[in-house]
Amino acid sequence: MKSRCSFVEPLESRRLLAGDVCLASDPIEQISGDVSPLAGEMVQVFRNAPPGGIGFAPSSPPQFLPAPLFPAAVIDAPLILPAGGADLLEEDGGLVAAVRTNFFTAVANELPPATLHLFDRRDDGSLEESASIELPLAPREVLLTDQLVIVVGSSTRGIPAGTGDAETVVLTVARNDVTDRNTIRLDGLLATVARRDDRLFVSTFQPPQFTPQFDSPPSFTHTVTVFDASGSSLSRIARGELPNAVMDEMVVGDDILVVEQQTSRSETDAERSSPGDATWIAPTDLTHHLVRYRIVGDDIERIASLELSADFNLRTEVSADGLTAVVFGQHNLVFPAVVDGPQAGYSVALIDLSDDQPKLFQSIDIATRDRQTIADIGQRAVVIADGRNALIVVDTDQSIDIDAENRVTRIELPGIPDQTYPGITSVTELSSETFAIVRRSYTTSTDPAERLSRREVELLTLSLDDHSVVAQSVPDHSALAIFNRSSPRPTVIGLGPILATLEGRQLVVGRIDGSGQFDQQATIDLDYVVEIDADENRLLLRQIDQLTEYRWDSLDEAIVTPLGDPLPAPTAVDDVFRRNSDARDRYLNVLENDQILGYLGNAQIVELIDAPAGVVIATGGNVLRLTEDALGSEGTFEFRYVLQQGSQRASAKVTLTLFRYDDDDVEQAVQRVIARAAEDLDVNASDLQIGAVRRFTSQPMPSDPAAGIENPLGGQFGILVDVRVGDQLYRYAANFQDDVVRLSSQPLRRVMELSMRAVDVDGNTVESIQSGDEFYIEVTARDLREFGFGVFAVAFDLPLPVSQLELTGAMILLGKFDEIGEPITAGGIDEFSALEALIEHPGNDAQGVVRFGVRAIAGGQVTLQLDPAESLGAELLLRGRNDEVSPLEVDFGSLTLNIGGIEPTDTDASGAVTPSDALRVINFLGVYGSVLVDDLATLTTRVEGEDGEQRLRSMRRLDTNADGLISARDALHVINDLARLFIRKDATDGGGSNAVAESVDAAIASDFLSDDDDDDTLDTVR
Repeated sequence: MKSRCSFVEPLESRRLLAGDVCLASDPIEQISGDVSPLAGEMVQVFRNAPPGGIGFAPSSPPQFLPAPLFPAAVIDAPLILPAGGADLLEEDGGLVAAVRTNFFTAVANELPPATLHLFDRRDDGSLEESASIELPLAPREVLLTDQLVIVVGSSTRGIPAGTGDAETVVLTVARNDVTDRNTIRLDGLLATVARRDDRLFVSTFQPPQFTPQFDSPPSFTHTVTVFDASGSSLSRIARGELPNAVMDEMVVGDDILVVEQQTSRSETDAERSSPGDATWIAPTDLTHHLVRYRIVGDDIERIASLELSADFNLRTEVSADGLTAVVFGQHNLVFPAVVDGPQAGYSVALIDLSDDQPKLFQSIDIATRDRQTIADIGQRAVVIADGRNALIVVDTDQSIDIDAENRVTRIELPGIPDQTYPGITSVTELSSETFAIVRRSYTTSTDPAERLSRREVELLTLSLDDHSVVAQSVPDHSALAIFNRSSPRPTVIGLGPILATLEGRQLVVGRIDGSGQFDQQATIDLDYVVEIDADENRLLLRQIDQLTEYRWDSLDEAIVTPLGDPLPAPTAVDDVFRRNSDARDRYLNVLENDQILGYLGNAQIVELIDAPAGVVIATGGNVLRLTEDALGSEGTFEFRYVLQQGSQRASAKVTLTLFRYDDDDVEQAVQRVIARAAEDLDVNASDLQIGAVRRFTSQPMPSDPAAGIENPLGGQFGILVDVRVGDQLYRYAANFQDDVVRLSSQPLRRVMELSMRAVDVDGNTVESIQSGDEFYIEVTARDLREFGFGVFAVAFDLPLPVSQLELTGAMILLGKFDEIGEPITAGGIDEFSALEALIEHPGNDAQGVVRFGVRAIAGGQVTLQLDPAESLGAELLLRGRNDEVSPLEVDFGSLTLNIGGIEPTDTDASGAVTPSDALRVINFLGVYGSVLVDDLATLTTRVEGEDGEQRLRSMRRLDTNADGLISARDALHVINDLARLFIRKDATDGGGSNAVAESVDAAIASDFLSDDDDDDTLDTVR
């Protein structure tokens, strides 16, 4: 038995499904799992299908595919015979029919057989198998009548190349005598099977011989064969050609309602063709019509039609009595905006079907925030998701005559703090007065693998009587089976034709109470479930090799019935893994070496035994994942995992060794490189200049670090080091054991230049800078090679003296450079990386890279120096050169700025450095001792009668050397500055020698006056 379900104009339904998928913000999870079959009792679940191996439709199939293969309730990919998206589980009158199929890798002529299993339900509710029948077809639909078991599918010969050989097979089996079988063959590929009362409608079509390429959507003619299914055999009633396949809800008595797509071409449009197997069709104007057909004798005749205003994404719902219909569709144009943001135009057409000629009762135009909108057509209203946190409700009652604008109500939903996409993921009618709205939100994480594990699912109960959300609930998962007072059968939500991996693990069963609140009663595991069938008594799950049943009154007891012979048990093989605790590779593929028959269905890890903290089963169940708890530990751990395929299980041991390398390990490896290089080159270690040290502590070293260079230590953790000796550049590799190898040598020459200048926002050079001025530091790159092709990637650090300059946070990328990472820090630019994706090379011209906004906060002379970036992946690259440029080959420029204003050692901002500036630091230390600059805010409340913010700024000036700590060093810094100023003044007046001043400068440079003990306490000077 089929419950009410909207039918969708098939071609446009594919676009709607694609739109639902586009709501996902994380590429790992598809939101297609929330495309609900609108209160349907049968849901197809294909969560674990091998890529390309199962016959379901892609979320966005090619435009040329025949429309009827994608109805609302059944999805099958053309050119692959149906293995999924089929209704192969049915119960009626104490008989259960279920098909066991192994079509997971089947295409064309390689289909394995399928078996129909029949079960009688005993008085105690258990199932007893009464028959099994090998099927001579690829089944798509199983139906039960009082006297027959009917199986409809495609010929096992596959999809032929010629249009005349495609075949659909209808097999009937007498319920009282399973040996009484009859086969009916129909021309064409199977599109849909519909049933209304005692009539069976089978829609087929002929596939094209070529692959058409359309500038506009195609239209395919379908042959509809109508059978009388009331007797002991099928008898043909009528046959005719319709523009679309027939769905259950399209049949009203002898009438069939079809949404027809019509095309019109202008005189200048013409069909263009070329020799071969492809046809190009000129652009056309498309219109849609709701057409009434009628069974007259043994023919199906066209009676009348009504043109519809919607352009695409049409969804149609016909009332149970067949007197009215609702068509919801999207327009190419946008209606006047009712909300801010991106708009899309939709319309709801109310159709009067009381006469042969369909009539437009009323059309309601609406504008939404989304171009792909989730909606459900209910008995009383159309409810549409408008953005992430709003609904549009359109009253569809044709018994009242009101203005269009009075039919529309917009409801703002309660907000979610820090909400992220996707927002509303399903809208489903529970009863004539109640809708269920499922909304999801994800929290962010630095670990991409953990993002999907922390998400919120919210169920909102919408009352049409109150036009408001009357209850909010938080179920454990978004796949729901919801009971309500209006029906003894639950409404299934969140299990679409293709079930998203993460959402399909559990089905939450619950009930909506009188207040609209969701009472969660149980959670049912859905591992290896390929089909769900629910009625008022039980939930029946079809798995690969068994049926699992839950009675609604005893959900904690699962009744398992074999479906044919058990699958062969997979063989699990022991694994040994070594992982660096800092490694980026956080996954353990324990199934890689296991012996698994893939065509029997996907295998999953279902259990871990004695696993250490932080080793978990990753999303999807195919691999293990290491969390932070595991990555923070070291040692060797042994545990077991349990592998399941169908009902069969196997187990194997995992030996995991976790280790890590720190700065000491890297430094020891560098020293081994130095010793080896000094020996190889017959020089002293002091003659070596160490350039870049690339640390491979979180991922193994490459086996080919550059074109033509092989690394014997590739695949191991270690370092790559550039070493300069004279005018030669050498590159070494070392692991963290005792191995060191020389990889390459080449003449050293400067091939790249990075330079800086002070500019304004427009790039004009700044001539003078005063304290308080804001300006930019512009970095420019240049290829220094003769006839060079240009710089492709740069990476550098730019530390700033924080006592004199601070970053404003502004950053302007120049040319076509794209930034990688977040380089702006409190202390300057750290690990800035950028690459320029120009099509034409810039040659030896200067290439502007970036401008950083800075602010001068103190006077004096400042020298800025670009330094090499050290992180892995921070590369220096030149066009036309296949290997990475060593920092030793790059001229990292400097920039000297003279800033007018207060010197850093002028602690009282008087405009001159005097002994009182040192005394201010000493007095502060006498009261508070050494204090971190970040902790100064805690001291500002101790002094009454003084502005706290002003005092805070004054105290920050006491950190004269800008090391983040107010200590005795800052007082000595002022004293050193005073000594230099006084001696130079004496020398200028003729009372001393410049040599004395130079000796003071040398002493300051050597820091001979500095005090290493920052915790010394100085007496307060009064």
